[in-house]
Amino acid sequence: MADEEGAEQGELAITRTGDKLRLAREAAGLSLADVATRTRITQRHLEAIEKSDFSELPGRTYVTGFARAYARAVDLPEAEIGAAVRRELEEDAYAARPAYEAYEPTDPTRLPTARLAWTLVIVAALLVSAYGVWRFLSVEPDEALIEAQNRDADASEAPATATGQPATKAVSAGGNVAANAPVVLTAIGPTEVWIGFDDATGKTENWRTLDVGETYEVPPAYIQQFTLRTSIPQALKVTVGGRDVGQIGPADTLVKNISLKPADLIAGAEESSGGVPAAAPKG
Repeated sequence: MADEEGAEQGELAITRTGDKLRLAREAAGLSLADVATRTRITQRHLEAIEKSDFSELPGRTYVTGFARAYARAVDLPEAEIGAAVRRELEEDAYAARPAYEAYEPTDPTRLPTARLAWTLVIVAALLVSAYGVWRFLSVEPDEALIEAQNRDADASEAPATATGQPATKAVSAGGNVAANAPVVLTAIGPTEVWIGFDDATGKTENWRTLDVGETYEVPPAYIQQFTLRTSIPQALKVTVGGRDVGQIGPADTLVKNISLKPADLIAGAEESSGGVPAAAPKG
């Protein structure tokens, strides 16, 4: 009888989605490094997911996408895991709200005044509007986005030249740049940097997080089809054919619609030589 009660209590203790993911990983004999390789998500972020410590992730917007990718790697139903994570996020948000003590309006003097009531209505309307703007501007990764990231990562990390022949000179002494010059993004710190690639409509079709010191060579197809966005421009170094084009925007500011074409990046660097370098936005 005691054994049955202990087993039941053990099952009840597993209430968070992170516990389910961790147990599934251990049952499959996988380490966090194995899951990181399959999902291309850093081990630190995977540990945060297992602990259901979503504040450690680069943004709450991407928690669901990370969790679904983890679930797929350990053969759990990703739709179910995604729904569970969304519920936990809502519960965390509710728990973070300030608690107000209820009162019984038995005494007319304790009733809120009309001015206070209207103030509360206005504050509530402003909060609803702010939430709507946040939802409009945020981009939540979906299954297609995660698959695109996994599909293109190997190609982006391939060497610039597949043969032993020397690479074509990208930038001439006069500042001209070859159309096929490699575009490389490097996280220079002091923190990791998030980068996204937007299509012509402004929708983020692929994204990734670069750890400090990590480099990412933009695939040729991305250069032609997408523009770059990032929220920490000062932590990202952009080079074209080995030439540093300078900072692509003001520090700690969301920049987007940055053309990845070598000629545009070089032109933007040359035009802003008198101030903070910034790459040319896509026209």
